[in-house]
Amino acid sequence: MKKWIALLGGTVIVATGCNPRSYDATAVPQEGLRVTYTVTSMFGFHSDWTRAISVKYGAKEIQQDLFEDTGWWRGSHLYRHKSGIYVIHEGQNGCFGFTVEPLSFDVRASISCEKSMTARQEISGASQYYTDLIYLGAFSETPNAPDGVPISFVSADERPEAELPDIL
Repeated sequence: MKKWIALLGGTVIVATGCNPRSYDATAVPQEGLRVTYTVTSMFGFHSDWTRAISVKYGAKEIQQDLFEDTGWWRGSHLYRHKSGIYVIHEGQNGCFGFTVEPLSFDVRASISCEKSMTARQEISGASQYYTDLIYLGAFSETPNAPDGVPISFVSADERPEAELPDIL
């Protein structure tokens, strides 16, 4: 009988782990623009995620899958480059940009995501780590959030820019 109870208990645990849940965090960096970061739990009892980002501007929407997180992800910062291109910086995994007109992840502009010792500019909200980038906020893990949602967007007004790990 104990074997059956153990087998049943193990089946429930495995079935619970196989039911991935998705969570969203959304930023609105300008009128009509919504940037949504989605994490979906992977099989396991720790915070490993498949991740995606979608950008909606007006009636158009684009989406891009991101590298799976198996414990290294500490957040993704949202910036606006002085050229108007938006930049998502993933820390160790580097950065990528998107434009709103046209709505596209296919950005050919040269934007450096290498840390700079002289990044601080005389522009309100300028990044203290990256040249020509204005810090807008961060998509971050919030595992101890009172509402139980493990991801949120925290704007630059709510919390200052934290230093991301170096690009691998």
